[in-house]
Amino acid sequence: MFKATIDNISKFKDALTAISELISEGSFMAKKEGLFFTATDPTMVTLVDFKFMATAFETYKVDKDTEINLSLDNIMGVLRRAKSTDKVIFELDDTTNKLKINLEGISIRKFTIPLLDLEKAEVPEMNLEFPSTVEITTDIFSDGIADASIITDTMILSTTATEFQMLAEGDMSDTQMTVKSGTDGVIGIATKGDDAKAKYSLEYLKKMEKGAKLSKTVKIQFGTDYPLKVTFQEKDVVSISYILAPRVDD
Repeated sequence: MFKATIDNISKFKDALTAISELISEGSFMAKKEGLFFTATDPTMVTLVDFKFMATAFETYKVDKDTEINLSLDNIMGVLRRAKSTDKVIFELDDTTNKLKINLEGISIRKFTIPLLDLEKAEVPEMNLEFPSTVEITTDIFSDGIADASIITDTMILSTTATEFQMLAEGDMSDTQMTVKSGTDGVIGIATKGDDAKAKYSLEYLKKMEKGAKLSKTVKIQFGTDYPLKVTFQEKDVVSISYILAPRVDD
């Protein structure tokens, strides 16, 4: 049994939008603590780890850990029809193997979407230790990605003990954004050992940046020619982390 009610769907909708930029279908796990989702994109370049806490719902009931296999396109199609004032009710129907979604406002609108029969995906274990951790406002992060996008298709991230840079280098043009510890918008910069520098795909970074709607700050963790972890989080509500493989020049 799984049933949950949420009065303001915007945060949940934004979270699923951020997932659906990279993944089209997958298994949500409904636990007593909330909804959990972990999957890699089809190319195995990035991994998404999502949590939407039970405390973020008005009501939330699940009697045991329950797997809910869904098409992100299907559920997003319904949620786009929800008005900001609608109460949204999710209920798993075990007899029909469908998820019922009711939108209750001036009218009551009812939808059912099928559960998918998915093979259990093997999600690789990520035992990563990141030499550099940066926490900045999402506005700074979004600006850096937008600036780099007009130059080329890759972005270089680098840190020293006191600075964080987002750079892009094209054939004829380049851009560089630098923020320093102790300045507005910088929550913290921490490095272990040497300075760090790595290159990542802007195509993926732009999709990951959709998570910026979920929080005012973003945590960025990486190392030299090492995977990147980007986390958007609002305490007791939602968390979404992405792990992205680096671009390593031959």
